[in-house]
Amino acid sequence: MSELAQLKSFNKITSDSFHQQKNFIKKVLSGRITQCPDCGQTLKINMSNTKEQSTIRCANQCTDIELDCS
Repeated sequence: MSELAQLKSFNKITSDSFHQQKNFIKKVLSGRITQCPDCGQTLKINMSNTKEQSTIRCANQCTDIELDCS
């Protein structure tokens, strides 16, 4: 596989992951119950008022999305 083909493949994987996370964030913040694609656990939001990062994650932490709320 050429370097250009590898780069295109990497860009597609990265783009798909970004859009999947964006959709998870939209669904969870709108109150819809959403499951982790890996383990099937419900994704939950942890909004922090301290210096701890706000997150969306499942109980097993296979899905673990940090939110930038600044």
